[in-house]
Amino acid sequence: MSNPGIMSGVSKHLAPTAGHIGCFTSRLPARRLVTSHLARQNVARRHLRPSGSSRAKPRPSQACFKSTARPSCRGSNVSNKSSSIFGDLVGQRFLSVASRRHGSKTIVAVTMVGQASAPMQELLGENLKQADNLRLGQLENGLRYVMLPNKVPPQRFEAHLEMHAGSVDEQPNEQGIAHMVEHITFLGSKKRESLLGTGARSNAYTDFHHTVFHVHAPLINGTTDTLMLPQVLDVLAEVAFEAEFLTTRIEKERRAVMAEAQMMNTIEYRVDCQLLQYLHEENALGFRFPIGKMDQVETVSRQVLHDFWKRWYFPGNATLYLVGDFDGAAGGGGMDAAEKLIRDTFGRIPAGRLPGNGVPGALKQRQLVRPPVQHRFGCGPLQPGEQTPGVSVFRHHLLQHFMLSLFCKLPVQPQDTIAGMRAGFMARLMLSILQFRINSRYSTTACPPFISIEMDHSDSAREGCTVSTLTVTAEPKDWKQAIEVAVQEVRRLQKYGVTAGELANYKAALMRDSEHVAAQWESVPSVDTLDYCMECLALNHTFMAQEEAHVRLLEVADSVTLEEVNAIGASVLSYISHYRKEAELLEEVGHDPSQNGYALWGPTRMTSIVACIPAFMDASGQSTGGGMPMQRGASLTTSEHIDPASPPAQLADMEDPNNADIPEGAIRFNVTAEDIASALAEDSIEVEARAEVEVPEHLISAEHLDQLMAEHQPRFLPTATSISKEDIPVIPSDEPSEQIIQFKLSNGIKVNARRTLNEPKAAMLRMIAAGGRANNGEGVGPSGAGVVGVGVRTLNEAGTVGQWAREQVELFCISKLINCVLEPDEEWVFLDFHFAMREGGMQSVLELVHMFLNEPTWDEAAMERAKQIWVSHHRSLTKSLERSTADHVMEAMLGPERRFRDPTPEEIQALSLDGMCKAVMDMLHPENVEINITGDFDPLELEPLVLRYLGTVAPRSTPPVISTTSPQLVQPQTPQRVQWHLKDSDERACAYIAGQAPARWFSFGKGNPKAPVEAPIQLPRIAPPHLVAQANDVRRRHPLYPMVTLNLLTEIMNGRLFTTVRDSLGLTYDVNFEIQSFDRLGAGWFVVNVTSTPNKIQEAMDASLRVLRHMLTDKVTAREVLRARRTVLTRHETDLKVRFMRLLLPFLTMWCAYSCCLGC
Repeated sequence: MSNPGIMSGVSKHLAPTAGHIGCFTSRLPARRLVTSHLARQNVARRHLRPSGSSRAKPRPSQACFKSTARPSCRGSNVSNKSSSIFGDLVGQRFLSVASRRHGSKTIVAVTMVGQASAPMQELLGENLKQADNLRLGQLENGLRYVMLPNKVPPQRFEAHLEMHAGSVDEQPNEQGIAHMVEHITFLGSKKRESLLGTGARSNAYTDFHHTVFHVHAPLINGTTDTLMLPQVLDVLAEVAFEAEFLTTRIEKERRAVMAEAQMMNTIEYRVDCQLLQYLHEENALGFRFPIGKMDQVETVSRQVLHDFWKRWYFPGNATLYLVGDFDGAAGGGGMDAAEKLIRDTFGRIPAGRLPGNGVPGALKQRQLVRPPVQHRFGCGPLQPGEQTPGVSVFRHHLLQHFMLSLFCKLPVQPQDTIAGMRAGFMARLMLSILQFRINSRYSTTACPPFISIEMDHSDSAREGCTVSTLTVTAEPKDWKQAIEVAVQEVRRLQKYGVTAGELANYKAALMRDSEHVAAQWESVPSVDTLDYCMECLALNHTFMAQEEAHVRLLEVADSVTLEEVNAIGASVLSYISHYRKEAELLEEVGHDPSQNGYALWGPTRMTSIVACIPAFMDASGQSTGGGMPMQRGASLTTSEHIDPASPPAQLADMEDPNNADIPEGAIRFNVTAEDIASALAEDSIEVEARAEVEVPEHLISAEHLDQLMAEHQPRFLPTATSISKEDIPVIPSDEPSEQIIQFKLSNGIKVNARRTLNEPKAAMLRMIAAGGRANNGEGVGPSGAGVVGVGVRTLNEAGTVGQWAREQVELFCISKLINCVLEPDEEWVFLDFHFAMREGGMQSVLELVHMFLNEPTWDEAAMERAKQIWVSHHRSLTKSLERSTADHVMEAMLGPERRFRDPTPEEIQALSLDGMCKAVMDMLHPENVEINITGDFDPLELEPLVLRYLGTVAPRSTPPVISTTSPQLVQPQTPQRVQWHLKDSDERACAYIAGQAPARWFSFGKGNPKAPVEAPIQLPRIAPPHLVAQANDVRRRHPLYPMVTLNLLTEIMNGRLFTTVRDSLGLTYDVNFEIQSFDRLGAGWFVVNVTSTPNKIQEAMDASLRVLRHMLTDKVTAREVLRARRTVLTRHETDLKVRFMRLLLPFLTMWCAYSCCLGC
């Protein structure tokens, strides 16, 4: 409903997507191979609800391993076929899986207990304990409420009202009505407008199975100093149950929804439509998408909208979630007082009733099963006439890669017993090992035959089922070899299982992970806890505190056997390994799968296969099109996706590649559905048992370190500056505020450290090196354009250090719960680590940093993979409307300057390994390196580790050579206008307005950013004018004052653009303004991005330009400044309280940059 998150300048549209390579991760083009995927199982977990706009993102959440010891068919959500399957299992010990984050999913699986001891059998039968502080209730009118105290962030709370009505509840003539009603009720609320300027943020989104209105608010109204909770609850009550449906509002939101549809009808969305169409072809999920059909939205009447609202918007069909700091939310009465407010506010809403004959009808009830659909599952005996699914093909010229998705749907098992926790643990083991094996195949050659292969097994509340997915992505020419790799690794694990060494290593890693998550349970933000709770309740899972989950897991983890883990693998993976051999496998397994090495429910089988492939490729077999979606359903929640005007069933016919013009230099990609199916069922693929891989405990020996200590004799040098705790943000917790610790080593490395308990038993380390893309060369040559970006990617592709194999470094990171990201931006190279502070976590990370600086691996094969990825990224540029438009803007602004733009294929291929090595290693000069550390560490233990591991990095005799040349923006006499056209079956349009902006440390003329910071003047309550003026002058001379002013200007400008271009004129759904500024470089740029229909884009761009120009004549008002200030402060305070550890790293970086300006 609101504007999606603003991009960070044009460069974000141009930045390649993130890929996870080796032990390092880089924001570079192409793939998503997860390396430290177990290290990512921290408290920042993502759940299944797909992203909406900024208010509907999949937010981080905790994992709680919950399952059941009994089969469950979720009522009418399970077909008669599956009911008979699970009916045979009643009375037997049946284990299903628990939530486990992988990507943005929750991994699940099923197994049986086997022959356990009597005490263990009794333990496994125990129910999981619901969190003690979770309070559930229901009003007399049927409204349910969920309350949970949470003090992160303090003095704030989340209130989400979930209406159990979404797009699957629409009739054939109502497609898009659920989303329209959401718009009208939310934006039509007069009381909602009272939240503006209070420090609260509110929004709404619509999905398949529900509509959610949500508010994030402080305890106290920033304008009136009154309690916010009564006001927020009153707003939500009016939004959902007291809507007016004014004609003016209906017409305004009709235009907004249609603009939203036009804005986001991307090729990624169309691929999502195809995946869901074939995955759920037997029910409404396959064609009843949240935004609906635009022809119906365009003509729907007020009466139809009102009837839908009246049918579904009643208290008995709603659940209110309230999570936050309740101590002061209701006048000091805590949860009891907050609960009374819920009853007083929502208890007055009349209950929904069915029609009666002259008397009040019976109370309307919420549907027992959500979403109300039936699925065809891929388990149990074959049904009469059941056929093995073939391959459904979606072909389009904007697609870049071959992408194959193999699906198997299973019933969701309520997860509420310790048996399920144990089963979930085993499933995580199996699936993590499989993903690691697949990832390790990527680095075995300079030209790997796949871009990514990902296995996922997930509960989905929005779909009402469990979906197992294998996704294979490759260049068109490599499609068959990519399928062979995927099938080979799946068959290897399905047949031979995991090894004893893999089991031991991953079991230890997962137990460390569980302990790590438990330690951070009380530091989880309210919004994440609420999302996790909502997902658990929707799936009938137990909402459990992570500390309790870890304690119970400790009781059963040692009982896990190799045979049980392999039984899970045999069952979960059989839908891939035995494609087109389902009947033979079922006959082989017989009536007792557990006696033949399978989990109790036996083999699975394919339910659908979807291939999304490009219509053309170049003569070499490489791609010629655009990008691909990152996960199934990621673009389907309203405001994040756009549905086309025609139903999904027609999407495959939108473009006939046989009738399309062949692009210059391209040939048709003619793979058929039968070609793909045959490759999946190929019998000649050989598999052998997996060999063990040694996992190093350390990357550098103590003896070698002793030699380096003796050789270099590192020492600490006195630091030129210090920073007091008054100059840094106060930690939002009970811990004492501590000063920044500073070290300067004799080799030139500088270290800044700050202890914080914001994430208990965890820490972050950021290594920065000045340079970034500003250090790129020019032209075509070994050290030419793109040398920094491609060079950093080469280090990522190598994924190792010293003499260690890549697999060993990856396993080292997994075992130590280390996640690391390596990437450049315009002026820096970053190496970020997030890690657990247990069993030598800090030492392990410093070992990696030492080896990375002293012995990085520069490999020819890694260079070739990096070049291929960048070339593929460049090919996709011309097929992406947003990225290509942004590139045109960058070209117009920068002129011949190539350092800050992506390199061309010619420039990429001309780069040499020596040229990349020199360019990157010049920036990684010890005197150019700073290390920033925040987290729960012991400062007394840090100092000797810094000296031993960072002090022994070899010094260099020559100084670093770092470019400080700022981008030279073209200054035309009149605005340049650039237009271009992208051929597409569905026309869209976007426009950019860009120009020069100041750097972050510029001066308004009131002071010098290089001058020392003056202490602020403390004014008395009644101060004379001259003293007020003096205090203002001091404040305006502060080096951060210009940056804060630009932040306020950004908020004000976005408010004006939204009010004028979006709300008043109805020309767009999305328009935003952003300033891109830098720390070291002396210039930046601003960007306005607006999307619209092709026939309105010029008008929308002109209106946006007028808003910009009117800033010179329509002066900013005091009210605008007040609202912008509250918005910026609220966002900053929330970030500081919720993400302090992450926020402190850029703060230290910024302080270091400012110190450089001071000549320190």
